[in-house]
Amino acid sequence: MELKLPEFVQRYFKRRDGLKKYQESISSFLADGELSVEENAKLSEMQKEFGLSAEDVNGIHKTSVASVFTNIGSDKRITDDEKNSLEKLLNHFNLSKSDIAFNQDNFNKFYTLALVDKGVLPTIENGQSEVNIVFKEGEALHWAVAASLMKRKKVTTRVNYGGLTGSVKIMKGVRYRVGSIGVSSVSKEIMDTEDSGAFYITNQRIGYIGYRKQFSFPFKKIGSLELRSDGLHIFKDGKEAPYILDLRDYEVPLAMISSILNKAT
Repeated sequence: MELKLPEFVQRYFKRRDGLKKYQESISSFLADGELSVEENAKLSEMQKEFGLSAEDVNGIHKTSVASVFTNIGSDKRITDDEKNSLEKLLNHFNLSKSDIAFNQDNFNKFYTLALVDKGVLPTIENGQSEVNIVFKEGEALHWAVAASLMKRKKVTTRVNYGGLTGSVKIMKGVRYRVGSIGVSSVSKEIMDTEDSGAFYITNQRIGYIGYRKQFSFPFKKIGSLELRSDGLHIFKDGKEAPYILDLRDYEVPLAMISSILNKAT
């Protein structure tokens, strides 16, 4: 006699198998970052075949589109085609950016880098709301990032040293100290934060504006740029000491400046 499982148990295993198959299928379909009409039809058929509800597959949609976002940003570049494909998937599955652990900072960075690779420098609308500077005629803001203006500072530390010391009792309450002890100082140079503000790039110049300090000069005045372990060193023609900036991100501003300088030569 064949043992027949209760109906609710059969439904459980059918749903479990259906979810697994649905997950495997959508992962395969979205490997190229897009979902075709035919692929979407197959998903709908599968959902109906295994009796999967919208709630059942919603979690799969979120994790699958989140994987697409991770994949398109794996090379630190997001093209217009990849951006449009991601937006289509979000709209198709009725998902929001928060549903896929969307990182706006990473998206902005990778999308901008892809544009710079093509020689296109994006313009930030309402640039004056980003950095409080007086824009010159025809000047447009390309990028602004949080920055700290650094300076080298000498710090002196006192060091005590000496040989063997001791004391000899002469009478009650009176002792005579013998031995030697000395004091010296050791100086070292450290990097100290001089000011906090923003580093910006326009189509005419680079600059920094902070609470107490600021500077700006045209690209032709840049002697050299060096990214070191302690920050970005900007050498201006005619100025011996560099401006040293600690930035939240170096990759985008350096790519932009490189693109602008290469076009000028």
